[in-house]
Amino acid sequence: MENIFQKIKRFNETINSEIEYKLNPFEKLYIFFDFVIERVFHKTMLLDYTQYKFYDKKNRERRKYVVFGRLIEIMEICNDNSYRHIFDDKIEFNKKFQNYIYRTWIDLREIKFDEFNNFIDSNDEFFIKDPLGMFGTGIKKIQSNEIQDRKKLYNELKERNALCEEPISQCNEMAKFNKSTVNTIRVVTMVDRNNTPYVIGGLLRLGRTGKFADNYHHNGIAAYINPELGIVSTMGVDKNKKKHVLHPDTSEKIVGFEVPNWEELVKVIKKAALEVPQMRYIGWDVAITSDYKVELIEGNSGADPDAEQITTQEGRWNYYKKYF
Repeated sequence: MENIFQKIKRFNETINSEIEYKLNPFEKLYIFFDFVIERVFHKTMLLDYTQYKFYDKKNRERRKYVVFGRLIEIMEICNDNSYRHIFDDKIEFNKKFQNYIYRTWIDLREIKFDEFNNFIDSNDEFFIKDPLGMFGTGIKKIQSNEIQDRKKLYNELKERNALCEEPISQCNEMAKFNKSTVNTIRVVTMVDRNNTPYVIGGLLRLGRTGKFADNYHHNGIAAYINPELGIVSTMGVDKNKKKHVLHPDTSEKIVGFEVPNWEELVKVIKKAALEVPQMRYIGWDVAITSDYKVELIEGNSGADPDAEQITTQEGRWNYYKKYF
């Protein structure tokens, strides 16, 4: 637990690294008290304050953003915590949404060694995932022919309660951005009081060469998708705040990219959004397979619209609240 001096030190370090221009001591002091007011009255976290550039925004602009406090409000209003495990645990998610998943997978908590052995024989490579992992962490890619002791690996993975999955073969249009990553679509849905699902946001998420996770928080690139058209309407942005019209590794055009099979994607996601009616707000990670099927990867019950707000440079609160 940080004491007050450690908090002030962290605040100073964050302000120095995140604000693009140099501040004098009086400006820092003003920003400090401004942030304290935001934190106390609006539950704005320091990350919210800096990444949305609240230090340069008037109050009426700030209130348009979904900051941490408002994200918690969305989750409390829309989602029943007793059903959250279905989305927090990747294995539970795969079981519940098996009709929307085409890749083979195994749950090391349940299978025997012979089944694990057959899975390896059937896949030249596969992914090991931590069922409770977040932000693209806890994922490892395994080449089957490099496994020296299958029994040892089985015991290790069983102890970790790991999930093993066959790689997804993505469509050509998505693979052009980066072949080492399954480049995915984040689709945000809200189900209203009349049990009608709406797609209220979308992101194109692209990985970098040599990486196998496309997550924005894991060195990926995000660009906003117009949910009505399925077309990318902003430049791509990475966590270093660099903007990209073209993918920096492959020169594929990001702005104006049309997501393949968008109408079918929306149809599938709206259907999935009604599978667990107690969870009305979900951010879905979706792949378009090589045969243009819409495949679910996972669902996020606490999906933070930070990348949406950063790429569009506008708050999403007014778009979200009307569906409560």
